[in-house]
Amino acid sequence: MLGGWLNAVLDILFPPRCPACRQWVGIHGAWCARCFGELMSVRQIPLAEHRLKYLDECLVLSDYTGPLQRLIRDMKFRSLKQHAPSLTYVVEQGMKERSGGMQARSVIPVPLSRQRLKERGFNQTEAIFKPWAAKQGLNWLDGLERIRLTAPQWELNLTERRKNIKGAFRVTRPEDVKGHCILLVDDIFTTGITLDECAKVLKQAGAVKVKALTLASGAR
Repeated sequence: MLGGWLNAVLDILFPPRCPACRQWVGIHGAWCARCFGELMSVRQIPLAEHRLKYLDECLVLSDYTGPLQRLIRDMKFRSLKQHAPSLTYVVEQGMKERSGGMQARSVIPVPLSRQRLKERGFNQTEAIFKPWAAKQGLNWLDGLERIRLTAPQWELNLTERRKNIKGAFRVTRPEDVKGHCILLVDDIFTTGITLDECAKVLKQAGAVKVKALTLASGAR
């Protein structure tokens, strides 16, 4: 009861606004209809074109540009976790026509290294996707871990990226993925090399299919 009253007071004092244009909206985290319409660009990534051998499907919801890019960068580089609800909203709305999490049993985020997790204080992918997974009734698994520190992928060319990420992950509990379809989630798709490496180790652990969902694409 107290929480409901508190939220009502906060809505009066700090009415929810669109994170792009600052127009008033009905609920916290929502975007106005105009900005949201300009934002969404749901599409499949052509796996063969990107030479991705282990993923069975990869869906992106938007382009890595404009206000969405700003929010993601603020979360990653300024540790502004308060942007998470606005990005979760994008996932929820973008996936409305795909109930069931792309026919996956469990959702696994691409993990951060322990060092980066300590620096940031949270995994931005988990902050964005976990609330959506809960609403979908999907199992959330911290099923992967980085077993060595890697250089930031955005600093490297394609050949360097593959070498940098090779052997960087391991499955924490193979029994949780064996025989199942897994949905990998990450904030940004660029080349897909990191996602494909994660898919490889998941399939080596017995996953039947590995699909991927990312908030935005900065593919080049």
